[in-house]
Amino acid sequence: MKSKFIAVLIPLSLLCAGSAFAETTSCASQINNLQQQIDSATKAGNHNEVLSMQKALTETRQHCTETGQLERAKQKIVEEKEDVRKAGQEVSEATSSLQEARARGASDKILKAENKLTEKQAKLARKTDDLKAAEADLSVLQK
Repeated sequence: MKSKFIAVLIPLSLLCAGSAFAETTSCASQINNLQQQIDSATKAGNHNEVLSMQKALTETRQHCTETGQLERAKQKIVEEKEDVRKAGQEVSEATSSLQEARARGASDKILKAENKLTEKQAKLARKTDDLKAAEADLSVLQK
């Protein structure tokens, strides 16, 4: 029973992981990646994974278009820009809270506000990195 569960779980996890990768990569890259996974699964003798990957390959060949991938990449940039904007706003709010805490002179509130500001700055950095990655994906697709 355990081996059947694992046999089903592995292909599903690969498909889920592949969908994040597939979101803004070229169709040719997706097809190449799936073919490599099929080859690896074949060599490993994992029949269930081979079948799952072959189904994914068929679906990708039928439904993936470069125009669609380009549109998804553009939409992802719009979403990432909004996330960066929101994170920047959170940093501004945290900065204001810290300034207020310092003006009051409450050391416990200052420490709390400093920690919150550090957390919000880290979030902004992550969101900025995500935006840069999305822009890089779009750049690759436009070539």
